[in-house]
Amino acid sequence: MNAPTRGEWLEDCFAGFTAYYLTSLPVFLGLLLGVNLPYGAGDRAVPPTDLVSACIRFDAIHYVQIIREGYSYDPKQRSIVAFFPAYPLLGRLVSTATGLSPEEALLLTSHAALLAAFVLLARYVRVRWPEATAQQRHVVLAVFGLWPTGLFFRMPYAESLFVCVALALLYGMARGWPLTVLALLAGLGTAVRPVGVALTAAFIWHVATQADFSFAVRVRRLLLLTPLACWGLLAYMLYQKIAFDAPLAFAQTQEHWTMRAPADRGFLTKLESLAALEPIWGVYLPSSQRYWDQTHSPGSPLFSLIFWNPILFVLAVALLAWGGRKRWLTANELILGAALLAIPYLTRGFEMSMASHGRFAAVVVVNYLVLGRMCARLSPMTIAGISTALALFLFAFTLLYAKHFLIF
Repeated sequence: MNAPTRGEWLEDCFAGFTAYYLTSLPVFLGLLLGVNLPYGAGDRAVPPTDLVSACIRFDAIHYVQIIREGYSYDPKQRSIVAFFPAYPLLGRLVSTATGLSPEEALLLTSHAALLAAFVLLARYVRVRWPEATAQQRHVVLAVFGLWPTGLFFRMPYAESLFVCVALALLYGMARGWPLTVLALLAGLGTAVRPVGVALTAAFIWHVATQADFSFAVRVRRLLLLTPLACWGLLAYMLYQKIAFDAPLAFAQTQEHWTMRAPADRGFLTKLESLAALEPIWGVYLPSSQRYWDQTHSPGSPLFSLIFWNPILFVLAVALLAWGGRKRWLTANELILGAALLAIPYLTRGFEMSMASHGRFAAVVVVNYLVLGRMCARLSPMTIAGISTALALFLFAFTLLYAKHFLIF
């Protein structure tokens, strides 16, 4: 494979930066309006005083708490060990190095990772879709940047760092980087989010299918490198063993992180529910405890992420399947995408009634390549219309997030 030229790198860096800047404008406007719109007398949320405080909502609060207070674990209640350490540790380093507050440092970390992700995506699309025109590559970047649940890439969440690591791994596999480097990248992903083991799965497949080496060599490499491809998770388990005498505390605390779940959470009940896809369709059944509008009010579902979560999740599954059917995606990409969708569904779909699954689906980065190929034959006017619709949703979700009205 030919090495990328300096001109290609500069072009892709410029394209990534431009896409990052332009697609972040709806988020900025949503935050700005969220800060300046008056709150009603009955609003219980604390009004944001500036753009930074408008970003510190929901899980972002827990990441700030980890930086300020460290980890804690109580087996009888929700504990912040559920949030993996790479992102808050990096935020703490940025805060220490720059003197920024933890809130500001986490935001800077997220945006730096997102900018790097845009550049890596531009590089990856060029490698994986070499016949694409510059305009087609730009469409992939635009869809990635404007995806409505991509608002969390710009907030103090671990998603942008995870996407950056995932794209670095995919790009490295496509370019034939040394296996040790790829294993380290996959292992880093396991320290960012629990679904990081999906990167490990993709790495294992990459090693196992290397035709240039004998079966025995591949087995030896897998035995040596698989632990390295899980180093982040293993290190976090070791820390929890030392600190709390509970190496699986991050998993054990999940029983307290539930949302609109049935009272019966036995294994067989959960298995039957997941197999029947009940967590998905139950969100739209008024008689279900999972129903998206539990007040049964006539409110519009248009800007409710609880309503959209199952739809976005199913859409991600469909895009992945279509990319595989059209042979637009490699086996590595299919395994990564399938694992990124299956892990949260099987482990949290039942307990959380698909809450946050729209956000989880947004990190399936290979789907943006599929969307880009699907848009390749559309007219510029159609693409502009789709981009405008996505930008409006991104703006609306950000506004609701800033005002603490977005339940996801």
